[in-house]
Amino acid sequence: MKPHLFEPLSHSLLPTVLGVTRTSLLRLGVSEHDCTLHGIPIHYYHHPGAPGSDAHMPILLIHGIADNALTWALTMHGLAKIGPVYAIDLPGFGLSGYPKGRRYAALSEHVAVVQAMIREVIGHPALLVGNSLGGWISTRLALAIPDLTTGVIMLDPGGAMLNGRPSWQPFMDTVAVPDLRTVRTIFHQMFGSPPLIMALYLGQRGFQTLFLRDPVTQFVAAASEDDFFRPAELQHLQVPVGLIWGMTDQFLPPGSFEFFRDHLPAPSLLTLPGCGHLPQRERPLQVVRFVRQFVNERVRVSKGATA
Repeated sequence: MKPHLFEPLSHSLLPTVLGVTRTSLLRLGVSEHDCTLHGIPIHYYHHPGAPGSDAHMPILLIHGIADNALTWALTMHGLAKIGPVYAIDLPGFGLSGYPKGRRYAALSEHVAVVQAMIREVIGHPALLVGNSLGGWISTRLALAIPDLTTGVIMLDPGGAMLNGRPSWQPFMDTVAVPDLRTVRTIFHQMFGSPPLIMALYLGQRGFQTLFLRDPVTQFVAAASEDDFFRPAELQHLQVPVGLIWGMTDQFLPPGSFEFFRDHLPAPSLLTLPGCGHLPQRERPLQVVRFVRQFVNERVRVSKGATA
């Protein structure tokens, strides 16, 4: 059979999977909402806290680049045993809109939207759990306004300065996805599970489309060295910090894991052998267990010390 006969499936598979995931979440009691934050139309999901959970321990889940809030589908139910869970679609991703007059949001605008989400929707300092770009955003907010968060957990975060913008150039070239060979390269860089990689091959056109959209290409092009973390900056974090890393992640530039491991102030650390860039998808149960332990051992202790 000729390859072009698979084109319709390749384009439609990913949207179909996302649609099924969204429908399943809604049937399980998760609600979805739309609002305007920092002048941008924003969509998010809310899982109420489970019986016996702490209403004053909300969790805000923040996805990475070219992703959306549904990436947290396998973790939301387990995390709701801690408290109410919110998963946001960042500007330009998922079902959220764009800043007025542009089709992408700068890092500072993503941070401003998350800040507004905590103040105007959640109404209480939240534990920020962010993957990739989401970890970058979470940490930027915690550095700027620590009173808005009870802690930060980063899953394979971006934003390490390393050797400046040149050290990120191979990453930028890759996410430009000029062809399907590059898409397949990204699969192998991002995911640690060979069966999952093979399944993703069926939807490679849809995956390529995600990376070619303006919110990705223009964000990458506009990022400046001032957006990245310097080692000394991270030492100023005033909230409990957790770091989860999939040890087969090759999506981020080499040295990213060591940068955060060595420069974050006393992070709680979970390394996941055989796991790639998206631990919330590949190791959801381990992620949930780590977050629960982090809340019990770091967040509640910290809150008690400052009460």
